[in-house]
Amino acid sequence: MAHLTLDISDSIATLTFANPPLQVMTPQTMNELNALLPRLAEADVRAVILTGSDGAYFIRHFSVEELDNITRGEGGHWDANMDDILWQLEHLDKPVIAALNGSAAGGGLETALACDIRVAKEGPFQYGLPEVTVGILPGAGGTQRLPALVGRQRALEMMLRGRLVSPSEAFQIGLIEELVPEQSDETALDRAKKIAAEIAAHPPEAVAHIKALVRKAASPLDREIVREESRRFADLMEKPSAQALMKTVAEQHRNARSNGETPKLLGDPAD
Repeated sequence: MAHLTLDISDSIATLTFANPPLQVMTPQTMNELNALLPRLAEADVRAVILTGSDGAYFIRHFSVEELDNITRGEGGHWDANMDDILWQLEHLDKPVIAALNGSAAGGGLETALACDIRVAKEGPFQYGLPEVTVGILPGAGGTQRLPALVGRQRALEMMLRGRLVSPSEAFQIGLIEELVPEQSDETALDRAKKIAAEIAAHPPEAVAHIKALVRKAASPLDREIVREESRRFADLMEKPSAQALMKTVAEQHRNARSNGETPKLLGDPAD
């Protein structure tokens, strides 16, 4: 089953992520995104929206079971590194909007961080980078992109504690740019489509130049630092302590699934 479906209407491309029942991402997700990037770059696409199919989760996070498999040399095939794929998404010459229709953590939030605009709706949702709780770190640009949005100290506090924030706090600290009130009939995707249509109505060359110049002026990302992050991530994945933590969590997930239960994933509130 495909994880990403693409719909193009009125020059707006909408990518919808679906991987039921857990709504976690895997190498397949990134391979599909990588394969779709050339289509998103074509001239008839004026804006891109990335959203999730689940009303509770945008993208939960990267599969801990898959990470555990990777440490044992059994992970899925990657067509390209995740940080390279998100770098290409971030540097498309058109706006990319994340419609956060639910919670997003770890790799799910890192994907949203690579977008230009993030839209969410107030509700029982959470956002953050809790990788430290399984002995690793954000491995797809999170340590660089989150500080760019919320400031170094707030980003450091969130990542060191593995703390997730509500939509209202996310809006207050600058993690998201648009917050739809909970009582509104409008969804995050509805608002994202309005923003995309507004931008798509402008001359695409101007939009592309503005995006490129702002990225150069405002973004603190250094590709070598992102690559260093990826190397450090790989180093941590080899640590026995991280492998033990991931193995424990992965086994809990597998046991819960075999018993027909929903496993508790990273960032889920404690009982």
